[in-house]
Amino acid sequence: MKKISYTIDVEKDLHSESHTGITSGLKRFEEICNKNKVKPILFVTGKIFEKNAAFFKQLHKKKWEISCHGYSHKRFDDMSFKEKEDELKKCVSIWKKHLGSAPKGFRAPQHSIDTETLDLLEKYHFEYDSSYTPLNFLQLLFFPKRFTHWARTSFSPLNAYQIRPQLKEKPASALFMPFVSLTIRVLPRSLLRFYVWLLKLFYKEPIFYAHSWDFIELPKSRIDRTFPHTKFIKKLNYIMSLENENP
Repeated sequence: MKKISYTIDVEKDLHSESHTGITSGLKRFEEICNKNKVKPILFVTGKIFEKNAAFFKQLHKKKWEISCHGYSHKRFDDMSFKEKEDELKKCVSIWKKHLGSAPKGFRAPQHSIDTETLDLLEKYHFEYDSSYTPLNFLQLLFFPKRFTHWARTSFSPLNAYQIRPQLKEKPASALFMPFVSLTIRVLPRSLLRFYVWLLKLFYKEPIFYAHSWDFIELPKSRIDRTFPHTKFIKKLNYIMSLENENP
């Protein structure tokens, strides 16, 4: 049976400078992971890791993978080559200091991967990137000015492949609607179950992603007011439980 890989981008809260998604949201996520025996992947910014090192070390000991989401959460395709390299070097240093090894994976903030960043990931011995989102038409809606970037990544391979001699690409999953928190919030359970079934037809290992702030109340977010995080958490638990029913 194909298994879903659950991934979370860990960063400051949406529409604010707070970090409730880390202090409270991730603990809610941890509860449903424990309940369903899921070992997820966290893509954490270097700044967040430094401030919460003990917490992430604890999760690492539980066999959660702690990977990299850049240092400052800036878009990589807006940086100079030196800025990109400085960000990655900082992260590698932080991971080695607290976990004893460099991060395995990388996901660029807002999926802002480019050729230079891929070259640097290989240089600093990352095992894989997970920034591509093929067939994600929602991304074009959110970032219409990034059409060229969207077009370059949207028709790339759906499943993991070798993007550099020493670097794999593990694209996040989508079937026009990306396999993300928004899709889970919007779809009713009956359609959600069908959507996951379709994903498993096209993907060897469907990759879901959300953000740490998806697990908390966001008063300034119209999406959270319309499709509350509490219902999202229940639906995510439902998807995880379906996998336990069909091991």
